[in-house]
Amino acid sequence: MKPIRTRQKNSPRGAQRGLSLITTLLFMVAALMLGVSVLSVNVMQERTIGNTKDRDLALQVAESALRDAERELLSSAATFEFTEACVKGLCIPPSQRLTTPVSTSIESVVDWSWNSDADARAYRLGAKFPGLADSDDARPRYVIEKVGDLDAAVGESSAMGRGGPGATGTGYRVTARGVGARPETVVVLQSMYTVR
Repeated sequence: MKPIRTRQKNSPRGAQRGLSLITTLLFMVAALMLGVSVLSVNVMQERTIGNTKDRDLALQVAESALRDAERELLSSAATFEFTEACVKGLCIPPSQRLTTPVSTSIESVVDWSWNSDADARAYRLGAKFPGLADSDDARPRYVIEKVGDLDAAVGESSAMGRGGPGATGTGYRVTARGVGARPETVVVLQSMYTVR
């Protein structure tokens, strides 16, 4: 007859098997947490890249509107009728007005809108920008302000290439607005342009 072996409950081998299970579970939880943190970093980077791409698109659209306004000034600035009321985006800025405005409160300019053809000039070239919504809110627009005659002393950078000390030019401030693929991405650019 063979002797019957009995297992001892407190054997080192039984305790070791339970310890390896706990250790493995802890390593799995740590790997899961590391994976989740890497995933959240990747999602944040994707959002950042998307926002940067949308801002760059809005910047290109605003730059195109700025160039369109400059082409329009070069070809037909003499025929423009600039008013204090800024009709059709052709304005006389407050510093150049002959009369002092009665009211300078915000209520007097509340009705002005970038999306109105009566208030701002629309991009004329008709080119479609890929990725933009096809709506009036997303169209590039600009405003032209007639600053007035510019005269600079001989030797100053603004006088160079003008054909002599007596040559003058008319200065215009152009403000252009571009909207990206999302309506909340807006870029506004401004430039000074001189027609001689």
